[in-house]
Amino acid sequence: MPLPRLLRKFSQPNLARRSPSSDDSNRAPTKQRRQLSVKPTPTDDRAGSSSPATSKVELESLASGVEMRENPLPMSHPAAGPNVYLTNLSMAPDTEMMPVLNPVSDILSEAWDAVKGGSKDSNMNRRLNTVDDEVAMVQTNIAPFTSPIITAAGAVVQRGVDKFFEGMPVFMNALDAVADLHPFIGVVVLAFKAVYTLELKRRDNDSKVIALYVEMKDMMGVLLLLKDVQDDQLIAPDGSNIADRLRSLVERTAEDIKLCSNVCDTYAKKKLLAKVFQGPLWDNKLLSYVTLFSKRRQEFEFGLSIHTSRGIASANAKLDTIGDQTGALDRKMNILIAMFQQLVSPEQKQLSELVDAKGGVKIFWNDDKMLLSLEETASKVSGTPSAEGHRAQRGKATDPNRNADDLRNDIFEEPDAAVEKNRMVFFRKFEVQKRQIIDELTLVVKRESDRVIQEVKGGPHERILDRSIHEIWKEMGWRGHVKARHFVLALRDYYLEKLASETSAVRGLSTATANDSQNPDAWAIKSIDVMRLQPILEAFNDDASGFITITEMNHFTSSRPVDWSLPEWVAFWAIGYRSSIIDYANKIEILFAKMEGVRVEVLPPNREPIDDYFTYVWEPIHTLIAAVLELSPWPNNPENFRSYLEAEEARLSDNLKAVDYTIDGTDTLTLITGVGRIEKTVFPLLYLLMRRHYEIMRIMRTKVLDSRELWYSVESMLFVKDAIRYRANDLANIFSQQKLDPEKQFQNFAYGIFKYFHDGKALWSVNYVRDLDPPVIPYNDASEDQNVKPEDILKYEYTDELALDSWVYDGHSTEDIPSYRDVKPPLKDILGHWHGYFYEDDGIRETSGTDTMMTFVLEPADGEQDFKANAWSNRRRYTISGSWSKGENDVLQIKFKMSFQSAIWAAIFFNGWFNPDRDALTGVWGMSADPDDSAGPMEFRRIPPRYLAVYPSIKELSDNKPRSLWRFAIAAVRGDIRRDRWSWSYFSQRRDDRETVISLTVRSHHFGTPLNEEEIQRVCATAQRLTPADACFYGSQINRICAYTWVHQNAWCDSCRGCIGGARLFCLDCANKDTEVYDALDLCCAPQCITARVTYREDIDGAHEPNHKLVKVRTVVLKRQQGHVYTAARAAFERVEDFCEKIAEFSKRPQKSDAGLDEPNALSSRAITGTSTQDSDLPTCGKCNGPLSFPCWYCIICQDDLFICDACDADGVPDLMRSSGKHTEEHHLIRCLAPDEDRETASSTEQRLISLEERLDDMQTRFDDFSNRIQILSSSFTG
Repeated sequence: MPLPRLLRKFSQPNLARRSPSSDDSNRAPTKQRRQLSVKPTPTDDRAGSSSPATSKVELESLASGVEMRENPLPMSHPAAGPNVYLTNLSMAPDTEMMPVLNPVSDILSEAWDAVKGGSKDSNMNRRLNTVDDEVAMVQTNIAPFTSPIITAAGAVVQRGVDKFFEGMPVFMNALDAVADLHPFIGVVVLAFKAVYTLELKRRDNDSKVIALYVEMKDMMGVLLLLKDVQDDQLIAPDGSNIADRLRSLVERTAEDIKLCSNVCDTYAKKKLLAKVFQGPLWDNKLLSYVTLFSKRRQEFEFGLSIHTSRGIASANAKLDTIGDQTGALDRKMNILIAMFQQLVSPEQKQLSELVDAKGGVKIFWNDDKMLLSLEETASKVSGTPSAEGHRAQRGKATDPNRNADDLRNDIFEEPDAAVEKNRMVFFRKFEVQKRQIIDELTLVVKRESDRVIQEVKGGPHERILDRSIHEIWKEMGWRGHVKARHFVLALRDYYLEKLASETSAVRGLSTATANDSQNPDAWAIKSIDVMRLQPILEAFNDDASGFITITEMNHFTSSRPVDWSLPEWVAFWAIGYRSSIIDYANKIEILFAKMEGVRVEVLPPNREPIDDYFTYVWEPIHTLIAAVLELSPWPNNPENFRSYLEAEEARLSDNLKAVDYTIDGTDTLTLITGVGRIEKTVFPLLYLLMRRHYEIMRIMRTKVLDSRELWYSVESMLFVKDAIRYRANDLANIFSQQKLDPEKQFQNFAYGIFKYFHDGKALWSVNYVRDLDPPVIPYNDASEDQNVKPEDILKYEYTDELALDSWVYDGHSTEDIPSYRDVKPPLKDILGHWHGYFYEDDGIRETSGTDTMMTFVLEPADGEQDFKANAWSNRRRYTISGSWSKGENDVLQIKFKMSFQSAIWAAIFFNGWFNPDRDALTGVWGMSADPDDSAGPMEFRRIPPRYLAVYPSIKELSDNKPRSLWRFAIAAVRGDIRRDRWSWSYFSQRRDDRETVISLTVRSHHFGTPLNEEEIQRVCATAQRLTPADACFYGSQINRICAYTWVHQNAWCDSCRGCIGGARLFCLDCANKDTEVYDALDLCCAPQCITARVTYREDIDGAHEPNHKLVKVRTVVLKRQQGHVYTAARAAFERVEDFCEKIAEFSKRPQKSDAGLDEPNALSSRAITGTSTQDSDLPTCGKCNGPLSFPCWYCIICQDDLFICDACDADGVPDLMRSSGKHTEEHHLIRCLAPDEDRETASSTEQRLISLEERLDDMQTRFDDFSNRIQILSSSFTG
């Protein structure tokens, strides 16, 4: 027997019998000998949304014992004749194309027929005995062939994955037909169709996920056996009917399918690195559903057997003899496990090899630079964006340490946690897809112009639905497709001829004919002219191939509103679409202007999320609508198209509400917009999303929101951007294949909306950004909707203010051991307070990073062996959940998981044991529950935190325990004495530790000059001394500092390379090269950075010099504001030129201080007092009223020439009321330097260039002289 068939006998719950030979063909019933005959039906996509109805023969073949095999296209079997086609719905080698019979189903079916009709028992027994003999033979001979079987099975699985989509339309139609006969299975059929359709919408399908769907499909195939059960209410031998017996199983299976699809959806969203590092965990998660679906398949078969067998007892007796199904499932799992090792992308294999070459996962866990470098490599090899990929972008404006933390959280997230997090988002998508399937089945639209297609023998035109198009196609003699340009011209001529025939005076074929016609569509026909040829072509030709197929034609005509004629529909795409995108582009611009207006009103803790929104959203959206804003509207009557636009907006709005305005992938985007060109719906979609996001920003004025609230809104917009970029890339490839210049084509295609996505540098030049001056609409709450409630919009909890974690000092002693009277040992032994540290591999406490001691309080949980805890450290407050068990020698094994509230911290797992002698929890910690993947030791003690802070590390105890304990005793006693006596050294050290940890952690993780090696060691050592209460409180202070500081996202100091927080300076003189996009040269306010010379920026023309013109901004300047600020700053520099001349002249005069000493150059206005001889028309500092010296600062916003001296500016923003209004931190400043410095520097540079030129000339002269002498010597030797 061939190995693939032998494997199938052992791996399937119903052991398939080999094809009947000439010897046993007489024993096979007629139903077994039925051949599978499926006529090939052309389909245009794999979704099969418009696939033909399943024929009766197909349905019978699917429901019988025949195992159908998929092929890329329906293939005629050589032995079956030219008109017999096979469609494979299972998996089998190509070498065996004959139908595989399922004797078990037929035996049970015959048995049930016997119950009803009284057929002889002896025939069934003989057949069962035959099957028993075959099983025994297989079990005897299977061992020598295990390896070849797995190899053949691997090929089968791979072929099933490759061909999965091709047979699905027929299979789905068969399931629908059975569901019509037996409505009680409708719930599971609908669930299967929903998850399958969602998978179709995914741009890239993972092979492992498809392998899982193959198993799901095999399970669903069992339900096709219900074809032979005509009556749901027929009572079986056990007194039940089939509907009652299977209903609960059907409902459980539908829920299993939904949960499985959630796992697949979560896996598909993960970053490539997560699949590399967490691959085995995800494989186990996916393979668990293979087991589940195999079990469900067996349950379905058993349930069906009751209604197709002679009796329950005899059926069970015979089923028990048809092989060990558990063993078969184990073998199947082994095959799939082996296959999962192969079903990985080349990119994943490449990264896995790189990780192994570098030393394994643990190396990357401990090295931030290597991890970030690997992520950069992964981003290059993977072109598919993921939700985690977009989420990881969020930290790019902060320091590399925080970026590494974010990345760790994404790639080491436990599969169960990731699946649970994705649960609600996916369930919303699932319900939307189910609703759309139901609507598609129940809502049948019949248009008056549609034909009834009865046959297709007359030619390709007979497949066209619309009568007018059918007439044109037939008259022109076109086949399956036509050039788009030819079709549009023919359509135009057709309607003009029709109008001409209706008018009394025929003027020829021109749009003037429409002016004289009384036809209600005359206005629409008038718009179908050569001038609008391009948009009409695009409307018919979705794939931009230049050809229109019959399928595209039917899709276009069927997608029009029910009460619209075809000319109206064409007119919309000719003139209405253009007007609609112009209108939506202007609405989007107004929303951005309103967002910028409300931005200045939000609470300080909400600043960073809203700035993130502008940073990541505005640029790609402006890239899309920039070309549209350049268009001038055409004259047309918008009322003609209003009904469609309003209906389309309502449809999109309903779909967005159904998914809670969360777009977590391009598949979800397709679910919302529908299948087709993204340009058809992207403008109203963006408008609806932004309108929702604006309401969230309004709430930010009065409530402190979770940072994830607006970031997930950003993610939704980024996935829309991905879809636009995909479309632009696809179009560029199509244009290139057609030998067309993509750049020229993008100028006109879809009114140019993709041209800047194709070439961003053409838009984002320095001059373009510096000329930007978009409007800002001040916020006016009275004009906004007053019925918006936070609980109706927000997904996460919110507060009225950002509170500090002062609860850690509530007076409750960490030395208390709670009493749980109802809890018994051993759980009672481990309850209460525990304190501990992270350790490195060698047992020493961390020597880098800012992690501190942690405290948690273990409490009983719901399960008998479960516990939970509240915990706190510098990571703020978090939770612990875990369990205990008894291991060898009754050692109490402890496992728990630490889950943090902040998104930047990944979950941490502890695996260890309880040591009652030391009263310690000792073990290892890591990013997964597997102790083999641990990152280092971890130990918790009940020693009070102030003592544990000086307690020896694991390594110190192992090296020299007596000495280390003696040192501990001395340090603990000295600490108690200083604490009890309230000594100054005790309080000063606490103050110094607090300032060190807060200031250096802010610089390390948030903004400021990067830490040097000495500072890294200092903050780490200081953090180790903190108690968990202090660390938690200081962490909340750090969070508050960052919330109330303007952090300039994506602005790094080009001198010290630190993220800029507080005041930022950018240079007006440094311009990017013409080949580069705009990127300003930025500096922080550190004195050494302000005066630095920057030369490494290769994208900038020349070097940045210390005397360049600088602008100081204390609030975040958005990219859309750069043009306004640049223009205002340039104008301000022109205004201050005369003032600077006067200040420079005055500063050179000898001045007298109160002591009578001459001070020819006052360094600060505060050094000069009342005896100054300053001129009355000379400007003074607006805060201290003293004379000015250089450098000083000038406000570009205040209209009454506000100057501020350098000393006053260093103190912060002065609270000044001026005649032109109040001077605030939103007012930007320019740095004023002495004019002489500019000239002297220029003169000095010029002199240096002249000197260099002279030296080069001298060297050239000397070189020429030396060459002449060489020639003379050479000639003398040769002479």
